[in-house]
Amino acid sequence: MPPGDNQQRMHQLATLNALARTLNRAVDLRETLDGALARILDLMGLASGWIFLKGEGGHHTLAARHNLPPAITYPGPAWEHECDCQELCDNGKLDRAIQVVRCSRLRGAVGDKRGLAQHASVRLCSGDELLGILNVATTQWARIAPSELHLLSVAGDILGIAIARARFYEQARVRRVQEQRALLTLSQDLLSSESLEPALQRLVRVGARLLEADACAFVEADEPGGRAVLRAAHGWHLPTAAPWPLTLDPTGPHLWYLPERAATLPLEALSALPPLLAEQGFQGHMGLAIELGGVPVGTLMVNTRGPRQFLDDEAQLFGILANLLVQTLERERLHQEALARKKLEQELDLAREIQASFLPNSCPGVPGFQIEAYYRAARQVGGDFYDFIALPAAHGQPPLASDPPRREVTFRGGRLAGPEMPDLSIAQRLGVVIADVTDKGVPAALFMALSRTLLRASAIDGRQPAEVLQRANRLILADSRAGLFVTTFYAVLEPRTGVLTYANGGHNYPLLYETATGQVRPLRAQGIVLGIVPDPRFEQMALTLNPGDVLLLYTDGVTEAMNDERELFGDDRLAAVLQANAHHGPQEIINAVLAAVSDFAGGQSQADDITMVVMKRTDGV
Repeated sequence: MPPGDNQQRMHQLATLNALARTLNRAVDLRETLDGALARILDLMGLASGWIFLKGEGGHHTLAARHNLPPAITYPGPAWEHECDCQELCDNGKLDRAIQVVRCSRLRGAVGDKRGLAQHASVRLCSGDELLGILNVATTQWARIAPSELHLLSVAGDILGIAIARARFYEQARVRRVQEQRALLTLSQDLLSSESLEPALQRLVRVGARLLEADACAFVEADEPGGRAVLRAAHGWHLPTAAPWPLTLDPTGPHLWYLPERAATLPLEALSALPPLLAEQGFQGHMGLAIELGGVPVGTLMVNTRGPRQFLDDEAQLFGILANLLVQTLERERLHQEALARKKLEQELDLAREIQASFLPNSCPGVPGFQIEAYYRAARQVGGDFYDFIALPAAHGQPPLASDPPRREVTFRGGRLAGPEMPDLSIAQRLGVVIADVTDKGVPAALFMALSRTLLRASAIDGRQPAEVLQRANRLILADSRAGLFVTTFYAVLEPRTGVLTYANGGHNYPLLYETATGQVRPLRAQGIVLGIVPDPRFEQMALTLNPGDVLLLYTDGVTEAMNDERELFGDDRLAAVLQANAHHGPQEIINAVLAAVSDFAGGQSQADDITMVVMKRTDGV
């Protein structure tokens, strides 16, 4: 081969290689054709050319042009009619790989044609499908060598493949957009659905349409029933009279025998299909296990009645549908939990109202004394309680004209409440209780109600404090099987003398501020919590409250309040607050304690119920 021919062949191969690389990179059809046409003309040593593409209606559209002569500038009159190459192509006469055609468009044009009169036409195909026509223009007397025609044929084949690839990419892009729009719409519909069943039916219907399948279904694993249940189905042939949801597999909740993908499902399944599934006549199959929190809850499956092997990109789309299903099931689970939580909160609110009815609606008016109380549960209901009990006169004192009225529970202002505590005459005694059940929440509240009732029943006839705690302990052990117990401090105040008789059932020692010394001391009395041993012994003590003395009863929610360094508020801090505020009234003392505890905790949440009762003697009656 002469050196010149060798160099020309090298140039042609390099141009074809560059053309192939350009077409392989391009995904935009317009960009593909413009770049390819210029390289093909360079390969042929020609200046002008154009490409027609055949549309869906069979019409030819000018898709690319390069260096057109002024006589056929686009747009212009020369392009208003079809030319001979299009008619030849449509009539099947453009049957050779390359055919030189006298250009009717150039023949009828007026103006500078640059000597062009004919063009070599190449059919652009993908397999048997005609995609368009490539035309490269020449002068009337020009001749194209066989080797050049071969190059043009190769370039046409490459261009046809590129056009098919670009169209496929465009179709895939359009389909992805359609799929994304459908998935977005489905997602919005699922979010706005108020009921699970319509949402599931919507999902399987869209799933079958997106995957161009005959059927789609969600089969739920009913673990307690040991069966698989058809919860939603589209495209299935189902019995009309059967109750919904239908049992698909009565012997097992999980469809372990179904393959992930199959072209012929009955043959590729690991076991015989359940009758209802076998009746559908499915061949093509794709299934995914649906999990919530790592626990399998069912299977999403899509099927065709003809053999079909689902592709990887279809499996990815199916995976998105499965994720939407998981989100729908999770949303429904959270919704049901929210409903249950709301119902529980309503029940707890009612329980709080009922529990509030067990506490005194107000503090009693006792001549010579100021009494205030405070209660705040750590949760909606708690285990702390306090009580004031009007007791009969002690032996040797004149009886009351009538028995003290019983405190009855009534409904007032939308909440359960008792009547105001009656004022006590000078001949009466007052029983004072503060207690703490060793638990929190609903169990503590129920045990609190039991303990409060039994303590009141034990004290109402005027027994001494130690006897009250002994009797209450026996009753609690007889009535309770919950394994809970309660710490209790019970005292009897004689307002006429200021004598306070008390016993302690394992409760925090109350603090007494003595105005005579200006000091605070705990009221110690030995005793064990109620509800543990059958026959405990309680030490009974007595003292006289003098004018200005202050008695603070409290539960451990006060002293065991914790700061961010995990330090406890403690008895010493509480005693210091009482000592500093003893000259104030009981309500101011309670407020001072609460403020000190809050400042100490520094924003830490309340961990236990807080209860206080403050009694202050104001004069010597």
